Amino acid sequence: MLALCLLLSLSRARSADQLSDAEEVRIGEMLAAKEIELEGLQSSPQTTRIEKYLQVIVDRVGAHADRKLPYKVHYDPNPGFRSAFGLPGGQIFIGAGLLAFADSEDQIAAVLGHEIEHIALNQCRERLLKRLAEEHLSVADANELKIEPFLPGYGKENELAADKHGVLIASAAGYSPQGAVRMLQTLLLMEQQMPNTSSEARASLENRVALIQQLMLSEHLATPKETPVRWP
Repeated sequence: MLALCLLLSLSRARSADQLSDAEEVRIGEMLAAKEIELEGLQSSPQTTRIEKYLQVIVDRVGAHADRKLPYKVHYDPNPGFRSAFGLPGGQIFIGAGLLAFADSEDQIAAVLGHEIEHIALNQCRERLLKRLAEEHLSVADANELKIEPFLPGYGKENELAADKHGVLIASAAGYSPQGAVRMLQTLLLMEQQMPNTSSEARASLENRVALIQQLMLSEHLATPKETPVRWP
């Protein structure tokens, strides 16, 4: 019995390690469906138009990512959702609460580029493999995964990496990196106005702004005039 259990465990581990792009995309779509159900997201003419607009930006920026995946954006109209997150395989969610602070496509491109790079840098994939291993699931059993473990951030170094590469691909797509700086400065201003915000959270945003400003200098990134948001 012990030998059989070990054999099954090894088989499942090999299945997870050999995860193909197609399997990752399928699992990501399944997780996205769970998030849509969990949050009660329903399509309407307005949300469909907004998603179509955002998808144009995703396609433009995602074309410059190293991993060529079917990146797809989902719009959450909840004004209290002031963030965005990526899922394995190319699924991206972004909230109305965050988009409310954007006055240029360049700011939106920076946010979406950041999430694309969480996926393209395999951070989402590695989290998926970790969850499969920890829950003793094979790729075929991935439907048993819950969405919640995929929502938190990825730690200081991974977030900075997503910032850096996200700005690079957005810049390659013709967007101004100044949009990323302004978006982060807006988030920093929000944090400073919150009475319970930790000094660590503020320092993190300040470091991210400094990183992008240094990147703009070291990579000689062009800073074209930002494009105003054209909400449909």
